[in-house]
Amino acid sequence: PLILTMALPAMFSMLIQALYNIVDSYFVAQVSQNALTPVSLAFPIQNLMIAVSVGLGVGLNAVVSRALGAKDTKGVNRAATNGIMLMFICGLLFMLGGATLGRPYFEMQTDIEEIVTSGIDYTSIVMMGSMGVFMQILFERLLQSTGRTMLTMFSQGIGAIINIIFDPIFIFVFDMGVAGVAIGTVVSQFISCVLVLRCLHHSEGSYQLCFSKLTIKSFYLKQIFQVGVPAGI
Repeated sequence: PLILTMALPAMFSMLIQALYNIVDSYFVAQVSQNALTPVSLAFPIQNLMIAVSVGLGVGLNAVVSRALGAKDTKGVNRAATNGIMLMFICGLLFMLGGATLGRPYFEMQTDIEEIVTSGIDYTSIVMMGSMGVFMQILFERLLQSTGRTMLTMFSQGIGAIINIIFDPIFIFVFDMGVAGVAIGTVVSQFISCVLVLRCLHHSEGSYQLCFSKLTIKSFYLKQIFQVGVPAGI
């Protein structure tokens, strides 16, 4: 029962991350084939974002869980703040990539200008808003380390439902096309991030996160990378 309690919500959360692109593809397919193609071509980039965030999240989860088990409150909070800084830096790198690499990436794969333009719109929005998915997964992993796996599953599920609601609104009501799908995805991820953070804030004192004292320590980074890099790969 304990294995199932810990594993099933984590599996469900990872499934939801993969479903974001599938839901986006379903709705843009109602527009045209040329609208669907850029979303499909962007899927590897979204997979890369998920791999980096989940991998680092797994590494952070392992470090934090060990500190929680040892009742090392200072170590718990130091590891958590290092994880926040690490995810923030990764989010900034993907934001930079979204601002500069969209056109070269799509022009490598097609010379159809409509697909290139739509692909740049979708990918740049998703990558520029990547801080939502990085922080969402970070806070989710911190919450999982306290054993509250059901809360992470519900917050992820709410985000996915919001995405399903927002996608057709932005596409058909606001007539934003592929860009609207990307906006719906990013907004739903930020909402899910806020929900997980609120759950983490009320997790019975396991964490005392101080956002004014975020630091990077090589000791904690080494431990996070040792577990996180193989998991991400």
